[in-house]
Amino acid sequence: MLKKTDPKKNKYTVEVMADDKLTEKKDKNVNEPVQFYTSKARQPYELVVNQVAKDLIVGYLSTPKVETAR
Repeated sequence: MLKKTDPKKNKYTVEVMADDKLTEKKDKNVNEPVQFYTSKARQPYELVVNQVAKDLIVGYLSTPKVETAR
């Protein structure tokens, strides 16, 4: 959930809920990856924001690749 944005300084604050755990990520910059883990993944998920506007952020979520046993 998006809590706060500051378009002039390109900063934002979000709350990330993963596996019923709520974590607040405060004052993150544009293009700064926000990493968080889930119980099933060995690698972290990454949230990357490219643009900050008033009450809006634009970016993408990078999910870990699934590793298969040989």
